[in-house]
Amino acid sequence: MPRAAKHRVVALYATYAGLIDVAQSRLTENLRLKTKIWLFTCVSHHYSKVGNGYYFGEQSWNQSQSRKLHLPARLSSSNIRRKRHEENGSPATDGVNMAYWNKMITIHAHNGRIDVARQVFDEMPERNVVSWTSMISAYVGYGKMVDARTLFDEMPERNVVSWTAMIAGYSQNGRLEDACQLFDKMPERDVISWNAMLAGYARNGRIEDACRLFNQMPNRDVASWNSMISGYAVNGRIEDARSFFDMMPERNFVSWTAMIAGYINGGRVDEARELFGKMRKRNLILWNSMVLAYAKKGRLEDARDLFEQMPKRNVAAWTLMVTKYAQCGRIEEARHLFDKMPKRNVVSWTAMIEGYIRNGQIEHARTLFDEMPERDVVSWTAMVAGYAKSGRVEDARHLFDRIPEQNVVSWNAMIAGYERNGNEVLALELFLQMQQTGINPSQGTFTSTLSACARLATLEQGKQIHAKGIKMGYKWDLLVSNALITMYSKCGDIDEACRIFDKMPVRDLFSWNAIIGGHGQHGNINQVLELFQQMEFTGIKPDNITLVGVLSACCHAGLVDEGRRYFLSMSTEWSLTPRLEHYACMVDLLGRSGYLDEAEDLVNNMPVEPTARVWGALLGACRIHGNMEIGNRAAECLFNLEPQNAGTYVSMSHLYAMTGRWDDLKKLKEMMKERRVKKQAGCSWIEIKNCVHAFVAGDKSHPLTENIYAVLDQLMGQMKQAGYSPPNANNALDNMD
Repeated sequence: MPRAAKHRVVALYATYAGLIDVAQSRLTENLRLKTKIWLFTCVSHHYSKVGNGYYFGEQSWNQSQSRKLHLPARLSSSNIRRKRHEENGSPATDGVNMAYWNKMITIHAHNGRIDVARQVFDEMPERNVVSWTSMISAYVGYGKMVDARTLFDEMPERNVVSWTAMIAGYSQNGRLEDACQLFDKMPERDVISWNAMLAGYARNGRIEDACRLFNQMPNRDVASWNSMISGYAVNGRIEDARSFFDMMPERNFVSWTAMIAGYINGGRVDEARELFGKMRKRNLILWNSMVLAYAKKGRLEDARDLFEQMPKRNVAAWTLMVTKYAQCGRIEEARHLFDKMPKRNVVSWTAMIEGYIRNGQIEHARTLFDEMPERDVVSWTAMVAGYAKSGRVEDARHLFDRIPEQNVVSWNAMIAGYERNGNEVLALELFLQMQQTGINPSQGTFTSTLSACARLATLEQGKQIHAKGIKMGYKWDLLVSNALITMYSKCGDIDEACRIFDKMPVRDLFSWNAIIGGHGQHGNINQVLELFQQMEFTGIKPDNITLVGVLSACCHAGLVDEGRRYFLSMSTEWSLTPRLEHYACMVDLLGRSGYLDEAEDLVNNMPVEPTARVWGALLGACRIHGNMEIGNRAAECLFNLEPQNAGTYVSMSHLYAMTGRWDDLKKLKEMMKERRVKKQAGCSWIEIKNCVHAFVAGDKSHPLTENIYAVLDQLMGQMKQAGYSPPNANNALDNMD
């Protein structure tokens, strides 16, 4: 091989190895982001001829990104050289022209213009292997493997880089079998090819295959070892990763970073810190990762200690500490650090604002928001969401309307604010406005609007939102499907709720809770208990919400023995501590079934103070069975807890009337007047042509009031003719308003 050609190959392979190596670094350094191997950055750039030589750049991720910015300048230099040849009367060399075309492919691909890159490729007067490989790598980088493979099959000649580009692309997109087939067909391989296949196995969880391939490699470099370390670490086999780390003949920065990231992901922060302390060189990302690891474990003092040791801190490091202090409720320390920051950006300000909101200090958040030198949609949305969570929906809407450029997140914050604060109608109206602006709904939009439909029982609107979700690609989205189950259940269509549940490709605890709760609301007791058994069989552990659904079902069906068994199983089988809602269910179940003494004993022996809901369940049971003695004790507790709750007075009035205690009923009426207690008017609503009509008792605000009351009078007359007469005894307080 000629010496120049040999140098070109070495340079190309060295650069490619560097990119693979750094790709692994990003995989381990960044604990949240998925790594992409932008293979085409290592092909077109490093194959590009300039004169009689080949140009290749530095082997680092950040520098490879900066090379993208410098490409136009290099292209201009090549173009100028070509023009100088023409001005001097000498034609440009074919190599310069070819490099020009190849660089055009790379520039357009880097800037997302993949179709333009292909157009340049198709218009080339002649192509070499670099041209083909550059275009293939561009397709690979954007996940267009069909187009990449079509070009690969059409190549007149291929080299090891072309083969490796396709193998890495298949591995990147999870198509390991295709990668294996190509790898086996390669006429020749080098360490880069082996590494590409090795990284594919490791990245896709096939660590045993990776180990087998590693042992077969004729030659290994540091990237080979790093792939194994990263693969073991990502798949939770940290001890095996450490064994490889200790056996490495040489280590680089990526080796150390992969091992440290493995320890951090496994929650072994102290071991990560030990390795971190042994490193000769550390970058800012690694420092921040260690600080974040301590903070996530709740070890803020250790995080702060490491933060103070940092030789250099960027705004991200400061913001990280501010955020973690605020999340732990140490808002004063967060503000102290915020005030000390040498430089702040909009993220820093927003982090402090969200800290105040999280700790219930909405006024401090607003003051800081007003002081911001600049705001983005995230800071605006944080304030809108903060007001909504605090119940100040009008303030939230006022800010929402002032957002310069609203995005889907800000719309979702306002819609969710309305829905969570009982303004379901406004939530649905805002959803319609959002669509009129041309902003497409997201997962959060659908879950909030479907929840609003569930509360309003507006089935038709819920169906329309369901159809919109399917159109937007959310047909089997987990959260949207859970919201659909709840919506259809509460709107009376339990069959459709079951159909969605049965067809869900993936279910979580919330899915099971939604369908169990839905069947419970519809009185399908057998289905509730059967679903609970299926849930146990699948290995999903029930939570407190699940048991509320099961106990409620037992209560509706009067299944006392089953209810007792499930209540006891909470602590014995599932390690769940019964909450107030579980006690309320059991008191209701026992009381309705006539076990009033047992129900009262359960209330008196609760580990926490009974709430009005618990006493109310007991009083309701006493009303059913006419037990004045226990009813009086329950009512006395309720009067102390909620003296303005008219429900207690109504229940006692029924009890007094049933037992003929009219003097006590009269005293109850006088007590209500003294305390100025008034019965809350009942409210009902109906959906007609996507419009919700709400009514309260004695309401005359509807525009069709006269027609409505006329129809009611007709119905009442027909009911009386059929023999209906309104009861008197149990309506003792009807004339007390």
